[in-house]
Amino acid sequence: MTLRLLVLGLLLAATGCGGSEEASAPVATTEVAMVKSYQFDPKTIEVEAGETVTWTNDDNFTHTVRVDGQEDHRVEQGESVSIAFDTPGTYHYVCTLHSQDMDGEVVVK
Repeated sequence: MTLRLLVLGLLLAATGCGGSEEASAPVATTEVAMVKSYQFDPKTIEVEAGETVTWTNDDNFTHTVRVDGQEDHRVEQGESVSIAFDTPGTYHYVCTLHSQDMDGEVVVK
């Protein structure tokens, strides 16, 4: 039985089940939190054209929000930044201070 569990564990590890690198399905919301542990939550969101997305820094550290082709917005602890999305498309965003850990997408319908 132990060998069977070991093999199952190796298979799960090889296929990436439960890993943090899995793609996230878009969440219909205009609110994104910068949560403790250097993450955007949710990472991928879906909004209607003309809506405004607000990122709120709930972490203990300063973060930024930079959407493709736009300026960098510095967001201190407890502060928010809002950006309007008028044109349909998919927009990548990133915290330029922690770009290896913090990025996501806004899908505009």
